This record gives sequence, C-alpha cells and structure tokens, in this order.
Amino acid sequence: MKQDQISKAKNIKALLSATITVLFFSSFSHAAELGESLVLCKHNKTVRTLRVEIGTDQICRAIYTKQGVDETIGSGQNHQSCHDFVTNVRKNLEEAKWSCREVKEARTSNVLINSED
Repeated sequence: MKQDQISKAKNIKALLSATITVLFFSSFSHAAELGESLVLCKHNKTVRTLRVEIGTDQICRAIYTKQGVDETIGSGQNHQSCHDFVTNVRKNLEEAKWSCREVKEARTSNVLINSED
C-alpha cells in the first residue's frame, strides 16, 4: 500500500472506533434506566463492556458488549443477580489478562479527518 492509502485507512479506522464509542454511550439514553454497573474491559486494543440496565418493568438485564454488539447475559427481578452476572464475567475476563475498571461517567469526543485525504 502507498503511504497515502495507509494514512487514509488509519483515519477510517479511527473514525469507526470513535463512532462505535459514541453509539455505545448514546444507547444509554433510551427507555431503560442504566443501573450502577458499567464496566469497561480492555485487552491490547480490544474493548468489551458490561452493564446493568433496569427496564420500566423493573426487570434488570446484564448486558455484555463485544465488537459493538449487545448480548443479554442474564436478567431478573432481583437486581443483585444482574450485578452478580457482571461481576462473574468481569472476573473471568480479568483472569484471562483483561484490564477492567468501573466507569462512573462517559465523555465523547469527535475525530476530525482531513478531507483532502
């Protein structure tokens, strides 16, 4: 690949990464209430997230996000059970050398790409 093609590919990758992050965090403003748990896990450049959402019906859902796709890993009326699901998956990831931390607030930023590329 030529240098300009490599640069363009890197810019597209950065934009895609930023877009996924924005879409992920913007999903929190939907009908379900976000519970206390939001865990961000990283390994090299790969990111996984774990969170608990409480629906309007007061049913909790433990959600695991991998490559931008949400998967419900547990649900129930007892909200502690959803927190337990998140804790167990976090423990498994950390045992596999992932670095996890709780996220208290989310901020987003914009990636600007030079339009001349």
